[in-house]
Amino acid sequence: MRGACQFWQDVLPFSMLHCRSSTTIFARKNRLFLIEPGMCRFSGYMQRRRDMGTSYRWDRRLRGATGGGLLVGAALLAAAGGVRAQGTVQLYGIVDDALTFTTNEGGGRTWAQTSGVGQSDRWGLRGVEPLGDGWRAVFRLESGFTLNDGRLSQGGLEFGRQAWVGLSSDRFGTLTLGRQYDFMSTNLTQFAAGTLTPSVFAFHLADLDRLGAERIDNSVRYVTPSMEGLQLGALYSFGGQPGNFVANSAVAFGATYAHGPFSAGAAYVGLHNYTAAFGIGATVLGSPLVGTGSLGLLAKPVVFDKLSVSGVGAGYQWGPAFLHGVFTLVDFRQNGASASLRTAEGGVKYSLTYALSLAGSYTYSKLGQAHWNQFVAGIDYSLSKRTDIYCNAVLLRASNGVRAQLFTLPASSSNSQTVVSIGMRHLF
Repeated sequence: MRGACQFWQDVLPFSMLHCRSSTTIFARKNRLFLIEPGMCRFSGYMQRRRDMGTSYRWDRRLRGATGGGLLVGAALLAAAGGVRAQGTVQLYGIVDDALTFTTNEGGGRTWAQTSGVGQSDRWGLRGVEPLGDGWRAVFRLESGFTLNDGRLSQGGLEFGRQAWVGLSSDRFGTLTLGRQYDFMSTNLTQFAAGTLTPSVFAFHLADLDRLGAERIDNSVRYVTPSMEGLQLGALYSFGGQPGNFVANSAVAFGATYAHGPFSAGAAYVGLHNYTAAFGIGATVLGSPLVGTGSLGLLAKPVVFDKLSVSGVGAGYQWGPAFLHGVFTLVDFRQNGASASLRTAEGGVKYSLTYALSLAGSYTYSKLGQAHWNQFVAGIDYSLSKRTDIYCNAVLLRASNGVRAQLFTLPASSSNSQTVVSIGMRHLF
């Protein structure tokens, strides 16, 4: 195979000529040459001559049909640039399973086998195709599932985690369209205990602040290239309601900065006519979101005139210790009434060795007269670059008269709830 390719380079000395699995088209001295898949696999001189003759026959046919080999070559190369592009498609995923013990779920203790405690189970396809001049076509299709029963997550959507396509350039940034994460997820999650512990239970109350990876459908998202460590982003989601451009629409903005051991992020998401069904019990908040009760309870789906979420986060790598913190604000608006949920979190992740790390954090949340204190501790050991085992514990204590409920778990019958997990995670 190497000898055959060398023969072609000697006879047809073009810089682009090399052995490929896809068709290559090029021109030289008013002649158009087409090298088909596998044409460089022969070793005999006569066989190579036959291949070269095949190329010339293609040349004669095209020249006779158009009257200009170079013009045909230029047209084909322009219209079928993908013939030469080295596009890639990658299959990837995460499988994660754990044994969990919960002190109080509706009044009783629970032992369970739970999928996706460290990270949600998923598989996906991501692709990149060079288009020339630094431009690339990009796409991602990502599906979530539960390992223990094989069911689809995200309400049964086939690609419920991500589904988008777009264009990317190191000079001009990235523009994508589809079902995508907002900037609360992409810019702040890396500073949250739910990611660093790792434990899905460590995310905040009902994931109202969207740190646990929430998506927006029908969205257009743009992120600038890095400018001395700074990146900016914007997102808009079309509501699609005739006669009302704003209804059911969403807008988001974000920024990230990284320099040396310091990194930070900020984000804002505004959702109009947003239907919230957060899955938390009616007694979790203890009372309606505002004193008059005009906002109703989060126990049932509520259509908010507007739901606004904003936040900032930062981290600093200090030797083996990563110090991190995040603050989020959630504003609910409905029929002139409003309420706000404020959450502050701080913690540290410490690497004892290359493979072994410890993590701990504290979170305080407040909504009206109700408040919550959450404590998280975890240990993680890497068996390889792609496989690790972990053990973590999350304790949530609510104010008097409010039932505790950790993210994704049924509500406790009291104001306290604790979950302990031992699990394994594998990336592919």
